[in-house]
Amino acid sequence: MKKQPFSIFVYLFILCLLLSNGFAQQYTAQWHLPEGAKARLGRGKLNKVIFSPDGTRIAVSTSIGIWVYDTQTTEAVSLFAEIQTGEKAPKAWTFSADAVLIASAHGKRIYVWDTVTGVAFAKLDEHPDSITAIALSPDSTKLATAGEDWVIRLWDVRTGKYLNSLKGHPGAVNAVAFSPDGKILASAGSKLRLWDADTGVLLHADHKDLGSIDRLVFSPDGKILAGAGGWDRAVHLWDVNTRALQKTPKGHTGEIQDIAFSSDSRTLVSAGTDAMRLWDVSNGTELKSLPTPQDKIPHPVPPILKLEAINQAYLPRYRDRVHSVRFSEDAKKLISVSRDGSIHAWDVDTGLYQASFSLGAYGDIVYHLVFSEDGQYLASNDGYEERIRVWDIEDATQHAILTPGQGDLLNPIGELTVSSGIKKVAGRELHGTIHIWDAETAEPLSSIPMDRMIRYWRLLLSPDGKYLAGRDISARNKIELWQTDPGAHLFTLEDHIRQVTAYAFSPDSEFFASGAQDSTIILWAVKTGERLAYLMGYTKKPIGAFVFSPDSKTLASASGNKILLWDVNTREQINNFEAMLDIEALAFSPDGKTLASGGGDARIQVWNLVPSPQVQTTFSGHQDSVHVLMFSPDGKTLASGGGDGTILLWDWETLKKIGNR
Repeated sequence: MKKQPFSIFVYLFILCLLLSNGFAQQYTAQWHLPEGAKARLGRGKLNKVIFSPDGTRIAVSTSIGIWVYDTQTTEAVSLFAEIQTGEKAPKAWTFSADAVLIASAHGKRIYVWDTVTGVAFAKLDEHPDSITAIALSPDSTKLATAGEDWVIRLWDVRTGKYLNSLKGHPGAVNAVAFSPDGKILASAGSKLRLWDADTGVLLHADHKDLGSIDRLVFSPDGKILAGAGGWDRAVHLWDVNTRALQKTPKGHTGEIQDIAFSSDSRTLVSAGTDAMRLWDVSNGTELKSLPTPQDKIPHPVPPILKLEAINQAYLPRYRDRVHSVRFSEDAKKLISVSRDGSIHAWDVDTGLYQASFSLGAYGDIVYHLVFSEDGQYLASNDGYEERIRVWDIEDATQHAILTPGQGDLLNPIGELTVSSGIKKVAGRELHGTIHIWDAETAEPLSSIPMDRMIRYWRLLLSPDGKYLAGRDISARNKIELWQTDPGAHLFTLEDHIRQVTAYAFSPDSEFFASGAQDSTIILWAVKTGERLAYLMGYTKKPIGAFVFSPDSKTLASASGNKILLWDVNTREQINNFEAMLDIEALAFSPDGKTLASGGGDARIQVWNLVPSPQVQTTFSGHQDSVHVLMFSPDGKTLASGGGDGTILLWDWETLKKIGNR
């Protein structure tokens, strides 16, 4: 494969940031969609990121598989989703030198993927233990793996045959690496070992206690071996010819995530949770320190990005720790990839931050979904990432990011939530104050002052946007209820004895239902805060989910695998039935005749409620629990959000056909 200059990529993504929508990733290839799904929104919960040695590819491990990107175009070129073990995230993985192959270890199984076809052409199942380290030789013919039994194994990549065992480590092996000429294999854990890659003969044993090295990299000229990741937060530099430890640069105060050499082998970068540090390889001195993206980087972002906004600039977030780092080909730029899939560029000479770009929409747990009134957009709460994404349903693209910027706010905003129809957005300032904005105009509407710093579990706006509810994390059996215009506290709902686990407003915003860990359900009047009734029907498990019917006359509740239907006016139970285990999500269709349920086993069931509840279809597609379900206003689409960080859009007519088979 012909190598492309890495410096071209730097120029391209800086240009893209200025001229195009950094976040408007086109999902033109909906790879590996489950039957019945018409689109996937989001690319999963991000686990790890690595660069290819030549800088032409970036691989991103997520909850749904491994994405591979071309660094010139930043477009995905393949998705490895056919991982048949329970461990989607590789414990160890590596690119080949030419970026054509990726070897990934999942438990005891090894996959060797072709990045062009996205197909695994080799699967090695003979490894006796869970794999902790993996490396491909420069010519891609050999694979080195290390497991929990302290033994390194060599494999023939083309045939999958086991070649040799290298024994001699006094403990776990966390990292392996081939020299550029493929003649030496380095391995490290608490100790360093150098092996003849052809014969398996031990060439050198370093007896110095290194803590726990989990990164090994040879310099491009093959003269220096660098290791990092130990308890001492230091970088170790060995002379490959003399086998001697030359330097141990120190300075990091946080865990080291990655190390990389410049193309001329003169400079080493180490990316830690505290900073990225550049080292002079010849003498081990620190040249400069660059901030990591979780540090505050000035960036012009409005307080709330409008739904119709074209400017979708990237705002660095607190959790954006660097996972992988590389120099540009000319060593003038430093490129880092962070936890959320964002790419950052830095000028090596000045140490100045230059620009950011996103590979795609990676998020955390999706636990809240809201359609716009016309069904054109879908808003999703991005879990712990403290932002709301707005998606265009027609072409399955990310339309906008709703996230508070600096503006007049003194503190970061978290616990964001959005009302029905995507009309209002509410969020809590770090030190307490809750703010409400108009989602379409970005205008601040009101604020709710707080006496102290309080965190709330799942702030929830009523469908009409007039009320806001939240459970005080420190007082787990109490729910606070506020009005949004003007912003003021209304009631404390405190009749639950045990921790509150679920709550919901009715579509007409007249009623509020809450459930607790002790299986109790309480129905409240929103305007007065009056407890209307205890709804008794469960005895063992916490309440997992609520949903009111579109006419607000029926309440569906779930506990464990049991669903109960209640008449809201009479407070009487009108039906009960059993579904899948651990239900966490419920949704009524717009006509109220159908109910969807989903939960911990990642499956979704759809029930016909008339004349009596009957399962119409059961299907699955998420790689983790289903936390939220929502029908589109026209009833043609069912959206599901899961613990895997993705949203699946299901075609309702197709699902009905599947159910009738």
